[in-house]
Amino acid sequence: MNQTSIFDCLYPSYCIKKPIRLIELFAGIGSQAMALRDLEANFEHYRVVEIDLFAIKSYNAIHGTSFEPSDITQLHGNDLGIFDKKQYEYIMTYSFPCQDLSKAGKQAGMSKDSGTRSGLLWEVERILKELNETDSLPQVLLM
Repeated sequence: MNQTSIFDCLYPSYCIKKPIRLIELFAGIGSQAMALRDLEANFEHYRVVEIDLFAIKSYNAIHGTSFEPSDITQLHGNDLGIFDKKQYEYIMTYSFPCQDLSKAGKQAGMSKDSGTRSGLLWEVERILKELNETDSLPQVLLM
């Protein structure tokens, strides 16, 4: 029995036919990359944004990459290198820090300009606005 995958194009307007360049914000150890790997997707680890030194070391060990820690507050849209959308599908993922929302945490919230770790979600909005100004939005955004 043949199984279909999301890459079999059951809905042609949502098909991914080009190689994927994966951009992971708040990457952690790369669970989004693991999911694409498990789906046998044709992708490359294109950009990783993760400030935690231990998380990025784990990411590199798991995925065979050599990314350096990076701070999303210092990142700009053009740093993501989304420029060849005719040749690649860009998928940008983000799983923002939830410590300030958790019952186990300080419950400090995630308001814009709050300075909380969970409030870093708003950095994604800023980056998307910058990308939109240059017509460089990724084709897929996954939270």
